[in-house]
Order: sequence, then structure tokens, then C-alpha cells
Amino acid sequence: MNFITLDLEWNQPAPGCKTVHQLTTEIIQIGAVKMDEDFKIVDQFKADIRPRFYPQIKQEVQQLTGISEQQLQSGVEFPQAAQQLQRWCGQEFALITWSHEDVPVLRKNLAVYGMDDAWLPDAYDLQIIYSIQQLEKYQQTALFKAMTQMGMEPELAAHDALHDALYTAQLCSKLEMRKGIEQYEAYYKESLKGRAVATKVIEGYKAPEQAHEDDALRQFGCPDCGLPLQIEPWEKEKGVKRTAKAQCPQHGDFEIRLRLQPRRNKTLRARAALYRIEEDENA
Repeated sequence: MNFITLDLEWNQPAPGCKTVHQLTTEIIQIGAVKMDEDFKIVDQFKADIRPRFYPQIKQEVQQLTGISEQQLQSGVEFPQAAQQLQRWCGQEFALITWSHEDVPVLRKNLAVYGMDDAWLPDAYDLQIIYSIQQLEKYQQTALFKAMTQMGMEPELAAHDALHDALYTAQLCSKLEMRKGIEQYEAYYKESLKGRAVATKVIEGYKAPEQAHEDDALRQFGCPDCGLPLQIEPWEKEKGVKRTAKAQCPQHGDFEIRLRLQPRRNKTLRARAALYRIEEDENA
């Protein structure tokens, strides 16, 4: 059994660009590192992907990753990259990612191209293992910060898919991975306390009021039944933060928390997160 750390970089529709096939995240780079049963690195994989649906790289994505449209022109098409990755992974492997987003995004991109995803297992979220073992509770932590806290010095640029996959693999060597994998179900249940059950991130707001008035940040479905939640108006919190109470008649009370983050291009990124009230109070 090999262990493979996987990291993806993706693009999003540029402002004014129509979403195609409900695809909001198109993969533009894949990085992966293969480890043996002792979590020693034995191989690595990287692919730049020429986007088909959103060839214009969002300014925020380019600033974050350093990936340019010119660089991707020499990349491969996504189906080719996915087939190469599948062959490289082999038959017996487990996936490890930093956060829970990469595998769902990969599955969605495969589905858009009508490609099979049965070969793709669910991943162990190393951020959960790291949090429970090192912080004794789940806490969302940047990969670079986790490395620093573990006494490691990152030397490669962040937000390159292969670099981040390498860092994830290096962190594995610092953690009790066998214990983390054996007890992962318990770790995962612990991580759900106080953790957002759904999030929405929208970029490009020019002022806080623009985000506060955007109904798209308040549209959530119940994570249990999928029906739209009944959502009350925003309540003002400290600064530009906002919260809103929400309810599903069948599955109880929720809360939406809105946070705004300044970007380098002088716009704002909005993150709306949905929490279960009961879980948050027991965290």
C-alpha cells in the first residue's frame, strides 16, 4: 500500500464570465507525492493543465499561485492529466490531502468530462490529524504555519501544487501517521465540533456594503435534507463581520457567519460559513 499526498490548484470564472456545467473550480495544476508504507518519499508527479472552460486566469488566482495563462498554454488537457495521474497512482494506494476540498474538486472535474472516478478513494485530511495530535482540537491551519509549528523551515514557494504536496508528505514524517489513520474516524468526528458544515467564498467586492447586500452569500441549503434554509437578516457584529440565524424546520438551527478579507488588488474576499448551533456550543 502506497500513500499519496495530493494537492490541486484551480481557477475560477473571471468576473462577468458565465459558469459552464456548474463548474466553479477548474483544475489548472496537479501535484502529488508517493510514499511507501513507512511514509518515505519514493516518487512525485506534476502536471500543468491547459484550461478549457475558463482560459482567463483570475487575477487573484495568478497572484496567489504565480501561475500565468502563458505557462498553462504549454500544459496538457485535463483528461490526459487525469489519466496520467491514475496510472501513476497505481492500484493500491491511499490519499492524503491538506484540507477536505481537493478530492471533491477532482471528482467534479472528472464528472464534467464524463470520466470515471471509481479509482479515486476518499482522502485522509492531514489537517485533521495534525490538529488533533498537536493542538488537541480541530483548528483550520495554513500548511506553512503547521510546518513552522513543527520546527520545519519551508524553502519552496507556496501554492505550487507539487510544492504543497511535498510539504504535506514531509509533515507526515513528523506525525503519528499510523495512529492517525487507525483512529481517523474518531479524529474526524472530533473535528466536526464547531466546524463549518458549508462555506461560500466570493471574490472581487469593492466595499463591505456590496458583500452585505449580496444575497448569494445568504443562500444555503440544509446539509441534511438539501432544502433551502429559512434565513433571517444579517446581524451586525464587530467591524464588517455579520451573522444571520438560519433554520431548517426538520433539522434544527444554524448560523451563517460572514467574514471579509482585504486582497492585494484592493478588493475584498467574502467567506460565508454555515454552522450548526448545537455543535458550535459544545465545541
